[in-house]
Amino acid sequence: MSAKRGARVDQKAETRALLEKAALQCFAEKGYGATQVADVARRAGVAHGTFYVHFPTKADLVDHLLAQFQATMVARLERAWSQGDVADPMALARRLAEVCLDHWAAERELLAAFAERFGAVGGLGVARDGLTPDVGAFLADRLRAFAAATGTELPDADLVAHGLLGLWTRVGLQFLFGTHPVARKTAVEVLAASSLGALAAVLPALRPTAFPRSPHEPVDPVREALAAARPEGHVAALPGERPARSRAPARRGPRPR
Repeated sequence: MSAKRGARVDQKAETRALLEKAALQCFAEKGYGATQVADVARRAGVAHGTFYVHFPTKADLVDHLLAQFQATMVARLERAWSQGDVADPMALARRLAEVCLDHWAAERELLAAFAERFGAVGGLGVARDGLTPDVGAFLADRLRAFAAATGTELPDADLVAHGLLGLWTRVGLQFLFGTHPVARKTAVEVLAASSLGALAAVLPALRPTAFPRSPHEPVDPVREALAAARPEGHVAALPGERPARSRAPARRGPRPR
């Protein structure tokens, strides 16, 4: 690439970034519906026609920003999963909840703009797939890996992921836009506990009986499964798990007096 062409590419990228920043500022001040293309171009300091060089419509600009939002969120969730304490499912759930809520809070204006656009012209696809379908795909992949590592069948991983995503979306929206203030710590705890509880219904290894009883009783298969490092391994039993107490057989006949 020649130096001249490279400079043009850099200038185009810079202009695009200015438009994205200006759009978010306009959305925050006026709302999505009231913001016009001319407002965005004026705020970015470019000609009105320059906007259309980069984005066909205002809606396309929001879709572009949302795609960036999803890619960044998936990358942060991947990092949190790989660096989290996978020996402690609740701690990992809290860390993922923190990443999710903090990322949403940092992009509050974008989420408000998308919600306003969806309310006005949202289609069935958006209602069905939710705000962050890429995050749903990430969750489904991790659930499949965990199920495989614990020898559990989970044929509906995509559907379970959509259920989790719905939970995350509702809690996240209440955290950001609820009529009553919600503390970050409260939102994190509710999201983590609800997510883990929902997953335990379909993944037996996450039920309370499979958790470590103390720091001295780690459950290695759960750690490996949460890390999704050995999806091909079949875990027949959980070492360190205490056997369930057998109940005494029901007494038949009249009780002794």
